[in-house]
Amino acid sequence: MKIFFLTTLFFFISGLKAQKKKDTLFFNIDKYYTISPTITSNLSQKTYWDKVEYEKEQIKHTKTNGYVFFIGDGFLTKGLKPKIILSIKDFIENRKFYLDGKYNKIVDERKLQDSLTNKYTIFFVNGDEFISPRQLLYYSYFPIRQGDKSIENKMKDTLFFKLDNEYVYKSKDLNNGSSIYLIKDSSKSEVFYFQELERINNLKPNEILSLKKYVRASRFYNENDLHKLSEVYFMKFLKDYVIYLTSGKNEYIKVEPFTVMED
Repeated sequence: MKIFFLTTLFFFISGLKAQKKKDTLFFNIDKYYTISPTITSNLSQKTYWDKVEYEKEQIKHTKTNGYVFFIGDGFLTKGLKPKIILSIKDFIENRKFYLDGKYNKIVDERKLQDSLTNKYTIFFVNGDEFISPRQLLYYSYFPIRQGDKSIENKMKDTLFFKLDNEYVYKSKDLNNGSSIYLIKDSSKSEVFYFQELERINNLKPNEILSLKKYVRASRFYNENDLHKLSEVYFMKFLKDYVIYLTSGKNEYIKVEPFTVMED
């Protein structure tokens, strides 16, 4: 019994030592960049078009692709003495939080989670009050609805994938003359596919990637799972890139990713 107690105590103490105390970051509240029902009352009662008009003001003032939305944990702390209060806009709009690529200005939610919300204890400073977020998310403005149309974010990097006709292959032609392309790792119940948008010649890609290697090296693929590829999340990820398939014959097929549920 004594040995069991000492063993349990040893592992308990070891576990406490292994837990690293998080550093604390203090951020200012920006009227146009930091949106929260904790700060702004009746936020949930605004109509869709009220939100659209407000987002136009946000874009005008911040010139960014999105904003921070957070919900406080229900407690207002006082008496803290931060050495420095950071701009969360400047902190997030750092290349390390963007999707991979030279031109992308789209925040990668996973990178933000790993390098900010899971890594630090966060407080927003509102006068002499300190608000710790229970939930913190980054929302993109895009696509922006304008009448019957939607405006997409044009600041995207381009990915070129080899159309090898083995891993990625043409499935069928549509009545409008475009084609559908499937990939082997797609499941039967949740199908991932590319739809052709247009064909272009004489592009000069720096690199043509293997789609098979790209998929299986991504965080959306798990070899040990029965359902190996998270099709929907992978599709959403690729939506933030311009995608071309090419067989290497100086013809490039611009495609868009989609998913569909099959019965």
